[in-house]
Amino acid sequence: MQGGIVILKLKMNSSAPPRPKMATPEEIERQISAGNAHVIYEGSSHFFDIEDEVERNVFRRQISLPDYEWFKETTGEKHWVLYNPMHFKIDRTTSGKKILKFNDNGYTGGRIELPVNASSCHGMFSWCTLPDNIMFGSLFNTRHVVDMDLMFAGCVMPQGFSLGRHFNTCDCKEMRYMFYQCVIPEGFIFDEKFVTDQVEHMEYMFSECKIPDGLSMPSTFSVNHVEDMNHMYYATNFTGKYHFGDNFAPHMFADTRCMFSECIIGGQKIDETYKEDFKYVKALLQ
Repeated sequence: MQGGIVILKLKMNSSAPPRPKMATPEEIERQISAGNAHVIYEGSSHFFDIEDEVERNVFRRQISLPDYEWFKETTGEKHWVLYNPMHFKIDRTTSGKKILKFNDNGYTGGRIELPVNASSCHGMFSWCTLPDNIMFGSLFNTRHVVDMDLMFAGCVMPQGFSLGRHFNTCDCKEMRYMFYQCVIPEGFIFDEKFVTDQVEHMEYMFSECKIPDGLSMPSTFSVNHVEDMNHMYYATNFTGKYHFGDNFAPHMFADTRCMFSECIIGGQKIDETYKEDFKYVKALLQ
C-alpha cells in the first residue's frame, strides 16, 4: 500500500487491466503483518486497509461492483463484507445481532452470490420461503465461512433447490439451529463438500426439521470435534429412511442430551427411553 491507496493498480495504457492472482502464503502473511486485509474475489487476492472507507470504495470500483454496499459483520470473524442490496438486506436476530438476510422483497431472480469477504452466513435464509427460481451462483463459495448458525432456520426450500457446486463447509465451526424448522425437499443432496470435521457446535441443528424420505448424509458429515449436539434432532420429522453418513459417530465427551427427544420416525413419536440412543435410532431409520 502506498500513501493510503490500494496496492492493486490499473494500467491506464492497457486495453484490459492485469488480473490479480491468488497470493502465496508468504505474501499473505507479509500483507496481514503490514495491516492490510486479504480479500479474495473470483479466485484472486486483493490487499488493502479495509477499515479505511476510501480504500473500501476504491476496491469496490476496481472489481466493478458499484451498486454493492459495505456491511460490518457482528458474527463469524466480523469482517467487512460487500453485498448486493437486491439480494440481501440488513436485519437483526432476536438477540439483537445485525446480520445480512435474504431480501425476499427485493429479489427478482438471478443467481445469488455470497457477499464478498463473508465469514458468516448467520441467519441468512432464516424464516423465509425461497422462490422456485432461486439459484446459488459460482461465487456462492462458503469455503471461508465459519458461522452457519440459523442459516436455513424456518426456511421452506423449493423442489429442486440446490446448495450449488461451491457450497463448502470445511472451515465452519458453528452450525447451531442451521436447519431448525426447515422444510427440506425430496431429492435434496448434501454432497462431499458438506464437511463438518471442524464444527464444534451442532445443538438443535435439525430440530423440528422435516426430513424427506431417502435423505443421505455424505461420509464427510462427521462429529469428531463437536462439543455440543444436544437436541440436535429434537422433534425432527423423519418421513422415511435417513442415512447419517458412514463417519457420523458421537464421541463419549460430546453433549448429546435429548438428541432424539420427541422426534418422529415413520409417523410415530420415539419412545423417550431411546432419546439419546444413537444406535437404536440409526437402526430404525435404515
